[in-house]
Amino acid sequence: MKAKHIYLLLLVTLIWGLTFPIMKIGSRYIPPVSFGAWRFFLGAACLCALAARRQGKIWHARQDFWPLMLLGLLQTTIMGGALHLGISLVKSGITSVVLYSYPFFFTFLAFLLLKENLTWKQVTGLIIGFAGLILVVNPWQVHLTRSEFLGILVLLGGSASWGLASVYLKAAFKNQDKLVVTAYQMLYGSLVLLPVAALADHGLRFSWTLPAIGIILYTSIFTSALGFAILLTIQARYPASQTSVYLFLVPVFGVTFSTLLLGEKLTLNLLLGLALVALGIITVNLGATAPARGKDGSVLVGK
Repeated sequence: MKAKHIYLLLLVTLIWGLTFPIMKIGSRYIPPVSFGAWRFFLGAACLCALAARRQGKIWHARQDFWPLMLLGLLQTTIMGGALHLGISLVKSGITSVVLYSYPFFFTFLAFLLLKENLTWKQVTGLIIGFAGLILVVNPWQVHLTRSEFLGILVLLGGSASWGLASVYLKAAFKNQDKLVVTAYQMLYGSLVLLPVAALADHGLRFSWTLPAIGIILYTSIFTSALGFAILLTIQARYPASQTSVYLFLVPVFGVTFSTLLLGEKLTLNLLLGLALVALGIITVNLGATAPARGKDGSVLVGK
């Protein structure tokens, strides 16, 4: 991978890691599914303005509606709704572990459906990285209630949907501007999520307090709009195994920021887990094979 793409992936993991304690604070002001619906809708509004300027027209081609709608359902409605519903049922540490099983779903589905190369070193690196993730949150000391078990199932469904969305993006939109695709899929997905939130939260709610507005703006502009635009653009250029392993850093940064911002205790598990995640990333990249590329630099899957 090019150094600039690695730096951008690290930036995304930092942004998303900071989102965990911010979401925890935000849940005091806005119900969970409404929080997700507003954040993705406002994020889409920001991206659509950029997309219109970038492509020189206000809207996308008519034939792209249903592919974008399907991507929006997988990426925004199901994954985004599952994340915010799940985090209301499960502790944040367990939430991060379950949600970030996503690299396994993405890598496996890319191998199965897109015929991407996958070496034993890359499989080993993914396992090492996930082991570090588990070590960070120390789940064996947690006793799950029935609602937490339900939350885990919801989060697993969201993680699988996220992996499938990433594979579908690479297959259906490989020659299109990923920022434009991200904007419209997020818009359609959030428009479906808004009425779902109204039902789930007994009315679509929003808080006009200053902290709530600041949290919504951060999660809309940086987490939803900027984060997904960067990630999806880079994922389109490289094999799934190389890019997805970096996302194991998100919960590690999440725990670190929770320690700094919420006063949660810094543990030896965090340091050891971070070391394993770093080792997993190195192992995956050492095991990568050079993929065939088109003239635009994108990966030619199945080659």
